[in-house]
Amino acid sequence: MAELREHALVLYRASATADATLKSLSAREARMTVVVLAREEAPRNGCCDTRAVLWNRICRDLAREDLSRAVDAIGGRKRVEFQVLGAPASDPTGAIAREAVRCGADEIILADPRGSGLGRMERRRLRRLSLDNLKSAGSPQATTPGGV
Repeated sequence: MAELREHALVLYRASATADATLKSLSAREARMTVVVLAREEAPRNGCCDTRAVLWNRICRDLAREDLSRAVDAIGGRKRVEFQVLGAPASDPTGAIAREAVRCGADEIILADPRGSGLGRMERRRLRRLSLDNLKSAGSPQATTPGGV
């Protein structure tokens, strides 16, 4: 018997597959937090280095565009929160896992695993973080639409 999930954190990046996944997930009664990842570079301490600041702004703008598409894909469904998740470029999986714990999600779903913006090793690390290390601290389980 499948375990009942009450709150899912859904990592979204605009694609037809991700849109279809969101539509099918919206039929569930569970709460959802849909996040779009904005990888951010750490600004360097120095007098005039604006490259990281500009890059981070561009990444957040692109993430907001994806988030707008996610809102359109789900429609007016209640019990769904949408947000841009600023994550360090060096550790996006850690940021996703921490956000899932922070919002009380008991499941992490990659709406489109291959199009999620995470590499194969990062997806594997997210599953390992969620399933092994963080689970004992009450953290969520990572899944993809077809399972782990």
